[in-house]
Amino acid sequence: MAKKAKVYGSILLNINFVAMKMKKFVHVCLTPALIDQFDVSEAIVVVIDILRATTTMCVAFDHGAELMVPVEHIDECKAYEEQGFLIAGERSGEQIAGFDFGNSPFSYGPEIVSGKKIAITTTNGTRAIKAAQVRNAKEIVVGSFSNISLLSRWLINQNEHVCLICAGWRDHVTLEDTIFAGALSRRLRPHFKRFQDTALVAETLFQSANIRKRYFFRHSSHYNRLIHLNLQEEVKYAMRRDTHPVIPMMIGDELHDISQHLDNYQDFKAEILAKRPRKSVEL
Repeated sequence: MAKKAKVYGSILLNINFVAMKMKKFVHVCLTPALIDQFDVSEAIVVVIDILRATTTMCVAFDHGAELMVPVEHIDECKAYEEQGFLIAGERSGEQIAGFDFGNSPFSYGPEIVSGKKIAITTTNGTRAIKAAQVRNAKEIVVGSFSNISLLSRWLINQNEHVCLICAGWRDHVTLEDTIFAGALSRRLRPHFKRFQDTALVAETLFQSANIRKRYFFRHSSHYNRLIHLNLQEEVKYAMRRDTHPVIPMMIGDELHDISQHLDNYQDFKAEILAKRPRKSVEL
C-alpha cells in the first residue's frame, strides 16, 4: 500500500507540474495605447511592426549587424552618429533627411551593415519597443513573418507568459500587425492554456486573411500609405515567411541577435551586460 501511495503521489505531482506548465498565457495587445491593460513584467513581449520596422530589424541582423539601438526621438538617434553608429530614421513612411537609412529592408545589405552598430527611430516600431521596456517587460524580442518559425519554436521552449504587442499606426490598430499576431498565436495555441479574446480576434483575422492575404493587405490603411510612396515591393517582401531566421532581443538598451545562443541565451545576455561600462556613482 505504501508503495502504491508513493506511485500515485508521484503521478499527481507530475500531473500538477504539467498543469502548471499549461497555465502560461498568450495575450495580444492590439496597439501600444492599450499596453497598460497587460502586466508585461512576467511576460516575454514580442513587438510586431510588419510594415516595416521589425521586418527591417530582422534583415539587418541576418545581414550581420552587430547591434541596434531603438530610440523614440530623432535628436536622440542623431546623437549616436558621434559614437560611430550608422543612424536610421523614418517618419510617416519616409526616410529622415541626413540619416544613413530609412525603414526599408532593402537598404540594409550585408555590404553596408555587417559588423556595424545602428541606432534606429521609427514612427511606430521603436516606440512600441520603448513602451514595453519602460514597463519592465521580462524580455523583449522582435517578431515578423521573416522569423516566425524560429521565433515560435523559441517561445514554446521558454514556457513563459507571452504578450504580443502590435505597434499599429500612431496608436491605431493595423491589419498587418494583427494578422501576424494571429499567425503567431495560432502556432502557440497547442502549447499554452490561457488566451484572451484579443488572441482569438487576431487568430480569426489571420485565418480569413490567410485565404485572401493580398485582398486584406491591399485594403489596409498602412499598405495604401506605403503604396502612395511607391513602396509596394517592400510590402510584398514583408509578407514572406522565414526569410531571416534571427531573434533580435533587447539586452539593456540594445537589440542583439540571440539566434546562435538559443540554448544559453541568458549566458549570452549576461556576457553582453558585463561588457557595458558601469556608470560612476557621484558621492
